[in-house]
Amino acid sequence: MDFTGSQWIWAENNTEKNDRVLFRRTFTLEKTPKTAVVRAKARDTFSLYVNGKPIALGVWGCVSYDIAKYLNKGENVIGFDCLYYGTAANGYTAPPAESGLAAACDELQIYSDASFTAFRPYRQDDGDPRPSGKYPGFHSYTDGSRGELGGVFDTAFGSSLFTAAVSYGDVGEEDEPYYVNGEYDGTVKVKRMTKTTEGVTNTYVCEAGDEAIFYPVVELTAMGTERVEFTSDRYRTAGENGETETGVRAVYVCRNGTQTYASPVPFRGSALIITAPATVTVRTVDLRLVRFPVRRVLTADCDAAAETLLHKCDATMRACLDGGILNNTDRDRGTDLFALSVFARSATRMYDDSILPPLRAAIERAAETDDGILRNNAGSPFAEERPVAGLLFCSRFGAPAAYRARTGDDALWRELHARLCRYLLTWEFSDGAVVPRSAPHAVDAGFNADGILIETCLYYSAAEYLCADAPTENEEETRELFRRVEQIAKGFSRYYREGYFSSGEVCDERANALAVLTGLAGERAVCVKEALCSCYNASPAYEGFVIEALGVLGAHEEAYDRLMRRYAGWIRSESSVLPEYFFRAGSGCSSLSVAPVSALVSGVLGMRIDGERIEAVLPQWDKETRTEVPLRAGTLRIACKRDAATVENSTGVPVTVRYGNTHVTAEKGKSKVPFVGR
Repeated sequence: MDFTGSQWIWAENNTEKNDRVLFRRTFTLEKTPKTAVVRAKARDTFSLYVNGKPIALGVWGCVSYDIAKYLNKGENVIGFDCLYYGTAANGYTAPPAESGLAAACDELQIYSDASFTAFRPYRQDDGDPRPSGKYPGFHSYTDGSRGELGGVFDTAFGSSLFTAAVSYGDVGEEDEPYYVNGEYDGTVKVKRMTKTTEGVTNTYVCEAGDEAIFYPVVELTAMGTERVEFTSDRYRTAGENGETETGVRAVYVCRNGTQTYASPVPFRGSALIITAPATVTVRTVDLRLVRFPVRRVLTADCDAAAETLLHKCDATMRACLDGGILNNTDRDRGTDLFALSVFARSATRMYDDSILPPLRAAIERAAETDDGILRNNAGSPFAEERPVAGLLFCSRFGAPAAYRARTGDDALWRELHARLCRYLLTWEFSDGAVVPRSAPHAVDAGFNADGILIETCLYYSAAEYLCADAPTENEEETRELFRRVEQIAKGFSRYYREGYFSSGEVCDERANALAVLTGLAGERAVCVKEALCSCYNASPAYEGFVIEALGVLGAHEEAYDRLMRRYAGWIRSESSVLPEYFFRAGSGCSSLSVAPVSALVSGVLGMRIDGERIEAVLPQWDKETRTEVPLRAGTLRIACKRDAATVENSTGVPVTVRYGNTHVTAEKGKSKVPFVGR
């Protein structure tokens, strides 16, 4: 983005950490323009307002918004509410040393400079305990005794508190646009609010409904000096290995009388929790919602339980889109490779093309490496290699493969190929097998997991995928990987026991599912069906693979039965999002848990999507179903009734549709598949 003519602006002293500055720019229009694109970036985040109306809240990176429809003939105001942390957290270890706002709008001839006015309403409180929230802020602290700033971005607002902004140098060209940002999606009034009293303290629980990102605006009355605390129901969240994750908290110090508090920081969850002395009365609560502009395409009208599960997957993925695709909405992490891959496999089947830019950006960010090692949470203080996550990322089940299958983006494939090859070649290879790098408990929390076999299957899938369509410039690495692929396939029979595959004495359904899905099980794949139906050790991160493997074996009813059994607690739970573990229904929000999307589409409904190869193996049951799945250049709709299936293919890619021994090739348009023998 070009910011020529703009300057970095702030209030006096742009090195104060945990800082907040408000900016106003007034201007007069004789007539409103057809377009007025505002380009902006702040260190670290900003919210944009036009004539008092929020346009975007909690924005990261370089972004642009066309604000023409919000402008009026006559006087107008553009406002920015900016936050600067300057502290290492949440995905960046070298924060900018100076804060600043850069803005430009060519149509309005507005550029950030001393024509903007600025006001620093308060200093943020950095007292303990600090939240390790995904939003990299500390507790926000607002002293209402300094005066109420309601309507600060309205045209009628006037205050001598605002003075000319201070310039800190030219901006010039800035970064590429940042894709993972939510948009203001309206304000809802909380209708369900419960109050409980303990001693002289009242606690208000204000329900938001579904999982949401929201900025609360609260009207209250007080005597003055009372301290009111705002959190969400995700302030304390059970994390990995039993530790507690802590979310964002805001504090407001009241003044006397009726007043309005508008939070400058976002909350995540399904409820806002307000804790206040009994002398404070909460009158109304409005929530300014932030949502990511992706449209759900997927329908899998199988039954109410399946639709409930898909709805919760949708809510979970939207929550995990915030700031990057992470493994938990309340964790101070970078991108988790395993979570990103599970997310990508589901998101490319769930959403329209608007999901693709943020997904591509997340993949590129995750694959950045200087030493050939892929790291979980790259760029964050928690960066470390997790071998199984790295292997999954490189494999046919990983995020790059899912993205490529949906888009055909070979340019990204060529960009990533050498990096992924280098990563696989860091593995030792001995006696025709990969030497495992994971500690036993690191494969899947250690629940009866066969780590050696899981790593072997994922390594094979990754190496085979990288060899299948390798750029010519990577021939040397590809030849070595192909040699390893052949040796693994040749020696894989050593792992077969009677009725399952194992590297030892453990029968692990995860490992057996991967053996089926990679093709390593060969003719013995049918022999492991019983193991896939009877073992229940997989976490949600792996469960989708087990259900998909049953679908590959043609066991669609068994796949559906396992899906309903495993996710029954989540389906019944009142929580609108999915946790990381089966035994914690409602206690978290994790993109590691959204595998039911690909499990239902591929495992139960039989749609196999691998780039240009698309096959639908229709279940041989009596259910009437309707399915619509987004593909590379359109959608595929299949409606199954009692005697036939109607296929609508809006893409130019032929789709093979099978029912028992009957099959047709569905070209673009409508086709029918008779259910012979039903």
